Amino acid sequence: MTISFLPYFFLPFLLFFFFITLYLFTRSIRFFSAPSSRFIYSSIIHYSSRQLTMSSTIIEQTNPLASGQQASYQIKHGHISFNEFILSYPRGAYTGMRTVGRGSILELNSHMKRIVNSLTLMKFNPTGKDGEPDTVSDQLVSFRHIDSLEEKLIPMLRAGLEAYYNHIPEAEQAKVSLMVTYSFELQRPCFAAHIGHLGQPPKQRIKVELENKARTMPSVKDSQWVRDRASLEKSKRQGINEVVLIDDQGNVYEGMASNFFAVRRRNNSYVIQCASLEHILLGTVMKVLMSLCEQAKINIEWVFPKIQDARSGKWEGCFLTSTTRLLLPIETIYPKDGSAPIDFPESEFIQQLQQMVNNEMKNKAYPILD
Repeated sequence: MTISFLPYFFLPFLLFFFFITLYLFTRSIRFFSAPSSRFIYSSIIHYSSRQLTMSSTIIEQTNPLASGQQASYQIKHGHISFNEFILSYPRGAYTGMRTVGRGSILELNSHMKRIVNSLTLMKFNPTGKDGEPDTVSDQLVSFRHIDSLEEKLIPMLRAGLEAYYNHIPEAEQAKVSLMVTYSFELQRPCFAAHIGHLGQPPKQRIKVELENKARTMPSVKDSQWVRDRASLEKSKRQGINEVVLIDDQGNVYEGMASNFFAVRRRNNSYVIQCASLEHILLGTVMKVLMSLCEQAKINIEWVFPKIQDARSGKWEGCFLTSTTRLLLPIETIYPKDGSAPIDFPESEFIQQLQQMVNNEMKNKAYPILD
């Protein structure tokens, strides 16, 4: 009988590699427990989070007059911000949407109506004069009717969201900004969407500051407003969540990208005050709130909240609503004139409204992805 010594020959080498592997493993544990390595690890996590926050997908229909299966799209991934996206196009109509979960859009019908209404009120003329060339009107007609707009929009949203989530698999939700305008340089409409990161709203109450300014045409979602408010955004102090617009009489209108509400007590019940819709833009989350208040028989008064009433303690509190914020209670208002800030205690009523809005999101969502 012949005995092979080959396995015994390799045994020392196997033991050597085993102990080397064990040594490297223990060294790695020490490395990642060291302060410097924890800093490196946290930096990697921070970089990954920052990449998620900055990453975006832009989808544009290259043949905007086509609908359904005839539509073709150009999709680009990068780090283009919302402002950069909007300002890269000629002046037009836009709207900012949010997903509920990954695949549904909150109040999609309201957003389509907003685009249709804005485009109907806007006139596109290369000379900047009143009126609009017939060739332009003919090309925009499908964007000025909700049924034909829906035929174009749903397939583009589906293709854009699928591309975004394939590019950023870890994203749990998204903000979607839609732009519709006319380019005289291209001699055709532009129909595009920007899809980017949608973070969680702050859990704590927020701080806002006042600015003496108001929109010229609040019922129109005009991309010119993005240009006009850019200086306000840049001058916003650190820790300020939103800039709220007022006039010389102390009438409170709305935020730069939100709706504003004050709460007062009257005859042992709560009343919500908000500027009338002729002075502000009807937001989609505001619309959700209005429906909930009607169901709960909570009265909304369409009058200007007065900043003087806030100073004299007549407000129970105040809050904002918007696509990204949902409903956020306000802790402090900072006037621009250097006068003392106005602080508000926590309001159980506003907290209940906040929870009602959060719970209603799924019921107001339009499914785009399966």
